[in-house]
Amino acid sequence: MRKFHTGIFFSCEQAADMNGFDCRDFSEIAPEHERGVLWLCIVAESLYLTLLFTGGALMTLEQCPCFSIMNKLKLSAFAALCTALSGLCGMVAHMMFTTIFQLAVAMGPEDWRPKTWDYSWSYILAWGSFGTCMASAVTALNRYTKTIIEFKYKRRNIEKSLMIKQKMMEMDLPEQMWDMYLTAVPADAEAPLELPINGHKPSTGTEYVVEVDNVPEQQGEAYC
Repeated sequence: MRKFHTGIFFSCEQAADMNGFDCRDFSEIAPEHERGVLWLCIVAESLYLTLLFTGGALMTLEQCPCFSIMNKLKLSAFAALCTALSGLCGMVAHMMFTTIFQLAVAMGPEDWRPKTWDYSWSYILAWGSFGTCMASAVTALNRYTKTIIEFKYKRRNIEKSLMIKQKMMEMDLPEQMWDMYLTAVPADAEAPLELPINGHKPSTGTEYVVEVDNVPEQQGEAYC
């Protein structure tokens, strides 16, 4: 019933005289056939810390005013990716270590096997870190996706407006008529372009008379 503390690298148990702790390498206590999993756990934990600090550094760099909006969105997306991967690596490392610890309790040295134990703050820390990382990643990716969709929608509307204006310029229409037509037509309208005649927009089934300038008097008829 002596107290003990165990981790990835060392496992310490209270001395027989109840003064201080005797520490041993946990890799010696864990079953020999599970030591490969222990090294995988160490690698996953290292990746967790590296990716977590990388994501935090990218989020901090995103606040720098020297970057454009698109560059900030890219940094936010990479930060979200690093944060999500760090949360997954941290949870995988925690689950692998939990499995190794339970095997060590069942198959480890007789003089080390603890009778009772609890995961204490480490269990709460692992799940809290995982939940925080995933929530941060989902929030950043949602903001990135929403902004990109809005940019694409606005760009499509601007391209439609510029295409209509280009057609009017090719028809040599006055600039006031551009503004009148672009204001009247909705940005998402898919109808074919109908240019106004004499300042009026023609409608189906209606004929308008257009007076042609610089026509000789003998040919000065009205054309429909």
